[in-house]
Amino acid sequence: MSYSLEQLQQASRLFFDLLRRKVISLDDPAAAECLQDTGAYDALQYMAKEGGCRIMNSGHRLHLLVNPLGSGFASNFTQLRNKYSRIERKTHLHIINIIILVFLAEMDQDEHHFKPGQDSMSYIQISDQVSSLFQAWVEMDADGGFSKQWRLDIQAMHKVWTSLYMQTKSQEEGDSLTRGAGSRIGLIHEGMKLLEEEHLVFISENEKRIFPREELYERMRYLYHDVDRYKELKALTLRTLTEKEGEAHAAY
Repeated sequence: MSYSLEQLQQASRLFFDLLRRKVISLDDPAAAECLQDTGAYDALQYMAKEGGCRIMNSGHRLHLLVNPLGSGFASNFTQLRNKYSRIERKTHLHIINIIILVFLAEMDQDEHHFKPGQDSMSYIQISDQVSSLFQAWVEMDADGGFSKQWRLDIQAMHKVWTSLYMQTKSQEEGDSLTRGAGSRIGLIHEGMKLLEEEHLVFISENEKRIFPREELYERMRYLYHDVDRYKELKALTLRTLTEKEGEAHAAY
């Protein structure tokens, strides 16, 4: 299909705006203009596809999603570490993925009744849940079978996590959170900042609490719920935490 110069200009303006902003409301003039022209919107989809991306339309916003493989905008670990120099080791990155999973699993327990502005998690809650997960998983991984089954390096993550203090002295004394891999709070903040930079959450640093945005619920509803790996790990996370909670109540 051929596109007019005007359609290509509309598509390119919106595409590069999406690269910068990640998520754009359908009410935005650039989005509205492009959506009104089928050819311009097709050009946008084609441009995204050629760049190894795709456009997700939630009915309220456009999300730019980057394919993990075959995209000029995807980052391997080395590139990610250059961008986020506070992530010192690959194991830290794996732990950050678990931290994000814990937060998403907590927010994603009832897909029909999202409560934007009401749901939230504190950094302490996330830290406690990550600790519970690693404690349970390392017990199930005595022969390495659990790690192999779930493709998770449980032993390495557990070793690093348990070696970290809850927070550094500067985090205890400072008014604002600091990022980095030097403490559990630092790793949690690193993971939450990744979500914040995608415009998916709001972080209240004074409260050390994370609030999901409507954009996160859209991402879960229209993307994550179709990803088998996410659904499997979310179910494993919730099942493990529920069992640990049950054990704690029984012991009490």
